Amino acid sequence: MTRFRRHRLLRLGRNDRGTAAIEFGLVAPIFFALLLGIIDVGRYMWTLNTTQYAIDQAIRAGVVRGLSETEVEAKVKQSLTGLNASAFTVTAVVGASTLAITAETTYEFLFPMSSFKDTTTISLRTEMPR
Repeated sequence: MTRFRRHRLLRLGRNDRGTAAIEFGLVAPIFFALLLGIIDVGRYMWTLNTTQYAIDQAIRAGVVRGLSETEVEAKVKQSLTGLNASAFTVTAVVGASTLAITAETTYEFLFPMSSFKDTTTISLRTEMPR
């Protein structure tokens, strides 16, 4: 009886069925966490770039066409394609020799990096001589 048990244990130790499933179970959470983190950082960068582009377009139009502050602010919100424009606070200040635009919003991560940081403030500013 002992020889049979020993033989069965040796045979079981050489059996590698299910190894891939166990390895996948160990590696998959890390892989998917990295993948989702990359997607979230990509969304954040896209939001930054889209906002900066909208501000740049509006400031050029404001300087070239001589738009008022409210028209420049409307132009920024109009250029925020793909984003919730109502979530942005846009401020345009027409000075004696410059035009300055500030856009601010709170960005929420889809997959928070930690339990302490699930939102961040995006604040961008551009100034151009008139």
